[in-house]
Amino acid sequence: MEGESGRDVAPRLARALVVAVAAALASAHLLKGLGRIPTAPVAGVAIAAACLALVALQLRHTRSTPVRGRGPGWAVAELAVAFLAVGPLGVSVGLLCLPAASLLLERRRLLLIMFGTGAVLVEALRSASVRDAVDLLLTVALGGVMLYAVTTLALLATRVHAARLTLAAAAVTDERLRIASSLRSELSQGLAEIHGLAVRQDPSALDRLIAVARRTLAAARATAAELRSLSLAPEAASARALLASAGIAADIRVGHREPLGPAGTVLATVLREAVTAVVRVGDARRCEVSTGERAGRVVLRVVNDGVPTAALGADVLDDLAARVRAVGGRLTAGLEPDGRFAVEATVAATPAPAAAADPPELRGALGLYHFLLAAFCVKALMFVPASDRGLGVACVLVFSAAQARFAFQDAALLRSPVGARLALLASAVLALLPLPWFGRNWIGAAGILAGSLLIVLPLRAGAALAAVLAVAAGVISGHGAGAVLLAAVNMLITCVVVYGVLRLVRLVRELQQAGAGLARAAVVTERLRAARDLHDLLGHGLAAILLKAELARRLADTDTGRCRAELTDIVSLAERGQAELGAVAGDSPRLSFGTELASAAAVLEAAAITVELEDAPVPPGAGAVLSVVLREAVTNILRHSSARHARIAASVAGDRVRLEVENDGAPDGVTAPGSGIGGLTVRVTEAGGTLAAGPDDGWYLLRADLPLN
Repeated sequence: MEGESGRDVAPRLARALVVAVAAALASAHLLKGLGRIPTAPVAGVAIAAACLALVALQLRHTRSTPVRGRGPGWAVAELAVAFLAVGPLGVSVGLLCLPAASLLLERRRLLLIMFGTGAVLVEALRSASVRDAVDLLLTVALGGVMLYAVTTLALLATRVHAARLTLAAAAVTDERLRIASSLRSELSQGLAEIHGLAVRQDPSALDRLIAVARRTLAAARATAAELRSLSLAPEAASARALLASAGIAADIRVGHREPLGPAGTVLATVLREAVTAVVRVGDARRCEVSTGERAGRVVLRVVNDGVPTAALGADVLDDLAARVRAVGGRLTAGLEPDGRFAVEATVAATPAPAAAADPPELRGALGLYHFLLAAFCVKALMFVPASDRGLGVACVLVFSAAQARFAFQDAALLRSPVGARLALLASAVLALLPLPWFGRNWIGAAGILAGSLLIVLPLRAGAALAAVLAVAAGVISGHGAGAVLLAAVNMLITCVVVYGVLRLVRLVRELQQAGAGLARAAVVTERLRAARDLHDLLGHGLAAILLKAELARRLADTDTGRCRAELTDIVSLAERGQAELGAVAGDSPRLSFGTELASAAAVLEAAAITVELEDAPVPPGAGAVLSVVLREAVTNILRHSSARHARIAASVAGDRVRLEVENDGAPDGVTAPGSGIGGLTVRVTEAGGTLAAGPDDGWYLLRADLPLN
């Protein structure tokens, strides 16, 4: 229901259903008015105009919630039109259900009392029997109440639809506060302690400083891993990039519900190790990665067409299996029937969130639907012959119970339990079989059933069966073409009313579920953003602090001046880390590429790596993204390589900017980039760019391309 052109589908559908129900309630009177035009043109046209005007006046209730205290002008005008049609023009009092709904919506108690009194007097003067008068007054009350219920549900659907983004934003705000609270404990204290120790410029405190830096770096990495564990998206992006760099066609399909919870970390490890093994062996042409949910468990499968026996070493497989078992899961590996090698891991899925409580308007509408069933029972039994009344009571009770059984099923009837299908069959038999004996009002059973069919079946199948049901009901109950047509129209009116109520109930629940899903997705996205920033920004800074502290300790006895210079750099890095820690818990920070480039060169040189720089002016927008890429590339060089030389080149050509970071220290056989490549790929892709990493002529190259705008 989203998208630029379709984002208002839900409110439009809700308004359309209100119009459809109002039009259905007025349709029989409209048809009778049109039928009078040949013999009484003025009266016929006036009746038709009154019916259309009453339907049009209902639209005012769908634009906003009725406001108490607003002048009664429109309500009085609607009453005037309705009583003009019912009085001088002789239309049935059934038309009064439309203004009745308006008075209920606007809570005009005094007007509602006067209206009810007038309707009773008109019908008392007209009806030949008390039974007919009661029947028509019940029809007015029932039509008014159901139109009121439909309009209330439509307004509720519009509000729920409008509030979904607000709820998602509130969820993100709450998550940011939670993240900020967790980050500003151990990490904040660690950075503060590092800063305090470095400011002292005391070489004797270096051992303590190194221990604090290691502990804080480990905490940062653990926190980032915890934040990432809710989603497989970063690891899936990393897997796609890794397979592409090895020339292996990747087919990645994600079918599980997120967030994953703690088991997500284990699944991410399985995915990373399995894909790395496929790339390491190097003879696969295609690799399929898929996730799904089965019997309350998340299933991850990595299937490739390479050499099966060498795809995973026994030690790696045993370690992965133990880790999966530790979270209550299971890992298997072996040949598929088609000869491909598959690794499959299953873990318990995160329990589905509890369904949101129905708002009062929805509970009220459900109560009114049951009122409809009760009113149908009363109206039907009024015309059942006395000799058949016992059987009639049994039939209406069974029919109403069957409707309550399957009308609110969330799944389509074709996928519903057997009990729901039996309820449908019983409803069909009870709706049609007693028609010749139970009187004119039993046609309502066919209408209620038809409306339910439109809900529980696919729309086309439901509409086809409803049409067949209308014809069958008309033929069974009618005598002559006119009677058949009238019976079919009455049945279709009830069908539209029932469908309107049930469809809006389902629409509101769908919108509630969509809003909750959007909020969950927003929270997962926010946690992934925080994990990326924590890994890419703070993790790099802490790694640099640790490197400089170890260098300072080696220099403490031989070069005191340079030792103190390294401590001064640590002070600056700690201050920047404290600032970035606050940024991680809020909006993504904007980094200066020039500053990051200088910092990267200094860190690499401190690790005795010769750096070749090729610098070019990088616009701020692209520079903020490339700064993060540069940090991750330098961190990977320090953690995963034995490099002695590195090259960092930034260039601008046409409307694109490129960053290349390469080194000569990738160990033989290692083709996988660092663990942060998934987050980088997501970040670069969101900025409209591409990221690639892999061996290049004996060196290891990471390349990022971004549009200048």
